[in-house]
Amino acid sequence: MFCQLLVSVLLLAPASALPEEKIDGKLLIGKWEPEKLPEQLEKLVVEYKKDGKMEVEITAQGQMQKFEGTYKLEGDKLSIKVDFGGQEQNQKRKIIKLTDKEMVTNDEEKSEERKYKRAK
Repeated sequence: MFCQLLVSVLLLAPASALPEEKIDGKLLIGKWEPEKLPEQLEKLVVEYKKDGKMEVEITAQGQMQKFEGTYKLEGDKLSIKVDFGGQEQNQKRKIIKLTDKEMVTNDEEKSEERKYKRAK
């Protein structure tokens, strides 16, 4: 069950912007928290690093775990790969809005929008 929860967390990872908006990849760098946490999670932080690597920190049932992965930003398209304890999960999202404090992404296959705020 915890593994299923981890897989669903990957779906929170960021993605795209309006065609007329240009995404500044530098704004993606840093730690982000979803505006609304998935059920059963106490904390979720996604960190995008300068070198194309990322880290996902999850706290559930009082236990914190960290997972590593990579990302690639091309225009407003964000491709993510995260290793959740031996299970590699891939995701593609579109960044709809990206500022220094807010990020909105969309999973086009599921028509699912996610909002994030910069973690402090």
